[in-house]
Parts: sequence; structure tokens; C-alpha cells
Amino acid sequence: MQSFIIAKKELTLLIRDKLTATVLFVLPFAMILILGLLLGEGFGQKTDDLMRISVLNLDKGFGLNNKPWAEHAIEDMVSTPNIKVEIIQNKELAEELVKTGKRAAVIIFNPNFSDRVNECSFLSTGVNPFHRDGIYLEKLQVSIVKDNKQPATSAIIESVCQIALLRIVMPWMIGKAFEKLGDPEFIELLGKEVSLPVPPSLRLLIPKDKIPLGELLELASGKDTVLAKNYREKVGAGIQTALTGQFKNYNLTGKSWASLTRSVNNSETVNTLTTFKNEDGTGILKRGAIRYQILVPSFTVMFAFSLILISGWIFVAEKRQGTFNRLLSTPVSTPSILLGKFLPTIIISLFQIFFLLGLGKVLLGLKIGLPSWTLSDWMIALIILPLATSFCVASFSLLIGLLSKNETQLALFSSVPVCLFALIGGCIFPWEMMPDNAKTLAFLTPQGWALDAFREIMPSSFDTTTDFQLIWKSTLVLSAMGFILIIITSITLGRIRFGNS
Repeated sequence: MQSFIIAKKELTLLIRDKLTATVLFVLPFAMILILGLLLGEGFGQKTDDLMRISVLNLDKGFGLNNKPWAEHAIEDMVSTPNIKVEIIQNKELAEELVKTGKRAAVIIFNPNFSDRVNECSFLSTGVNPFHRDGIYLEKLQVSIVKDNKQPATSAIIESVCQIALLRIVMPWMIGKAFEKLGDPEFIELLGKEVSLPVPPSLRLLIPKDKIPLGELLELASGKDTVLAKNYREKVGAGIQTALTGQFKNYNLTGKSWASLTRSVNNSETVNTLTTFKNEDGTGILKRGAIRYQILVPSFTVMFAFSLILISGWIFVAEKRQGTFNRLLSTPVSTPSILLGKFLPTIIISLFQIFFLLGLGKVLLGLKIGLPSWTLSDWMIALIILPLATSFCVASFSLLIGLLSKNETQLALFSSVPVCLFALIGGCIFPWEMMPDNAKTLAFLTPQGWALDAFREIMPSSFDTTTDFQLIWKSTLVLSAMGFILIIITSITLGRIRFGNS
């Protein structure tokens, strides 16, 4: 009963000050909201060192193997090392992404792209897509929407597109040209243009110095049309066989880059083909933005531990006014005094945690939990974990307040766990923005353990599982830290009380 009287008094002192209430509840959410509006969609996401190429595929034609040429081009870019291809759903979205600066450029394969590639040929009647620096994109019905404020990145994306198109168009044209060597039209042209010398022994039969190849084939066939055609086909096949043997390192009949060059993709780089997902949120508040999945747990943990300063302030004020010494001289037991000082901090810490999570869920579209969670999973995430965190916070605040003799010492002793530990624990700078070994260092702090567990119940990506073993481990560590601090506080308070008696 005496503990609850002390707790009531402490709680009244904590919440009656409007400025304190603002710092505890309004300021954390305001900072989350402001940072959520200012930071870009990539905040807190670990860079993968891959160049992102955004592509809009509107191609309606067919090319090699009855597959649109645009798909061949996309596959080529995907298989290129250090390239990540992102598929954009429609032209309006592509233009909006470029206009807002979220993408430096978007490659658009227009509906007639496959038809134009099919028309590319070395023949005079075909489309010649080449120029000095690469390919005329407009001739192939390819367009690139660019952000003029990001010229360097736009130029790189265009270069990737140019190289992919070269690997698509050039083998196609070479393969078609090689096939032409066996066509009757080519053999007929060859028969007119190529003349062979007539041996002296045949001059009586063929009174010429030279005879065209076509005329010689007709003479050999005895003017048999079928036989003459057969001879011309053999000439075409012979030319193809000779060229194949001469350039045996290449498959001249291949119409793809891999087939033409007989190359095998030995790259160990695993690239991805993804579909655009709106991670920037909607509306004025950017509701549903992925960055809130990082900001909310980070600031929830950081401001929960900021209670160390506020709770400690009551200790220092009581010491200055002499009420704390009078309390120690009363017959109230030491455990009762500790419990009375302990409960208000736990209550406020829990309320603060649920306040921020609730506003984050309602106003910011915060994703908490997964559809597959059971009732016990929700209890672990929303009851046991917050309790363990608040228990550790309250234990910390009691020890700091007890050790601080004045406001200067309080500010000094509390600034380390609140600011430095928050920085190391990942509350200020997300782990994704730090070196790989930074997370190991974070587990030297209670903030690091708490944040790791809270981020597990608020996944920052489209996760399908939750590591409850990690949550339990964090909960146990936080509870163990709290118990150790409580024991130290109890011993310290006992010595102070014994020394005053």
C-alpha cells in the first residue's frame, strides 16, 4: 500500500508538467512525422551496389523463338553483372517517377519494337539501326524518359540500353545475312557476278576465256531445271560450310549473342528482375512509406530510454528539497520505496510505447505483425516485449537518479545511455547505413537489443516470417539487464539509507 502511495505521487509529478508530457509523447511522433516527410524512399535500405534500370515494356510483337524482342533485351540486361532491372507498370507511372526525381531515366520499349527489330538487315531494303556511337533508338521504337537534373545517371542507363540492343540486333542481322547465302536469289546473283576460267582442253566446247558460274551450273545440269536448282543449293550450302569452318569460333547461324559467340554466362553475380513497388507512401503524410517501419521502432526505443532523464529529475529534486532523506527516515521498507519509484516509470514507458505504435498504425500506415500470427505471437510482441523494455528503462532510471547528486551529474550520467547508446544501438542511424560490424557493437547496449526485437515485429520489407526466437532472446537480455540494475540500485539505496541512519 505504501508503494502505491509513493507511486501515485511520483506519477503525478511526472505527468502534471505539460512540457514533460509534450517531450514524452508529442515530440517523438512529431520527429517521426517530420523525418518521414523529409527523407527519401531509399532511407534505411541497405545499398546492394547494383545499378537499377527501370523498364516499361509495351512491346506487342514477336521476335526470336516467338518471344517479343523486348523480353530478350530485358533478359540481356538482367544477366549483365551489377544490374538490377525494375519493371514499371505503365507510362504514366514512368513519367511520374522521372518527373519527381525518383528515377533518373526509364527505358520504354514501344508497341512496334519487335516489328522494327525484325526489319533490321544488312540488305538495302532493311532497316539500318547503327550509327557511330551505337543504335538509333528512335528507329527501333525505343524511347527513354530522362530527368534532366540527373544527367550522369541518365547517360549510364542509356549506355546500358545501347549495349543490350547491340547484343540483340547485331546477332539477329548476322544470322539472317548468313541464311541469305543459301537463298536462290543470292546464288543467281553469285552466278552472274562470279566467272571461272575455261581450261584450254575445253576451249573447243566452250569458246570463251571465262564462263559465269550460273552458266556453268546450267551446262552441268544439261538444262535440267530440277538438277540446276539442286546444284545451286549445293553451292549455297558449300559456301555456308566453308565460312563456318573458316570462322569456327562463331556460330554464324545463331541469331542471339550467346549463340553467335558460343559464349557461356560464367558470371557469379546474381541479379534480379523486380516489379516496381510504391515504397514512398501515399497522401500528405506519405502513409505506408517503408521508412516508417524504421523510424517508428527507432524513436520508440530511443524516447523510451529518455525517461531516464525525466525520472531521474524527480530524484534530484527530492534530494535538493530534502524530501528524499525524510522518506528514507520513515519506517517504509527499502523494497517498498524502490517499487514506488519503479512503477510510475514503467507505466509511462508502456503508455509511450503504445501511444507511438498506435499513432503509427492509424496515421502512418505502420505495418505491425503478420497475418499468420497467433494470439500468443501478438502477446509476445505487444505485451511481453514492451514490458521487458519498460522494465529495463525503469531500472536504469532508478540507478541514474539515485547516483546523481545534482542536475549537472544527472545530465552527465543520463546523456551517455540516452544519446551515445542510442547512436550505437541504431536508433539514430539505421544499421543498414552502417558497416556490417556495427550491429555487433549495438548489442552492447540495451537500446540495440530492444530495437532489434521491435524491428522484428514491424518488418521493414515484405517479410513472411518473424523470428520469435530473436524476440525472446532480446526480451530475456533486457529483463536480465533490468534485474542486474535493480539489484545494484537496491544495494546502493540500502547503503545510503544505512549511512543516513
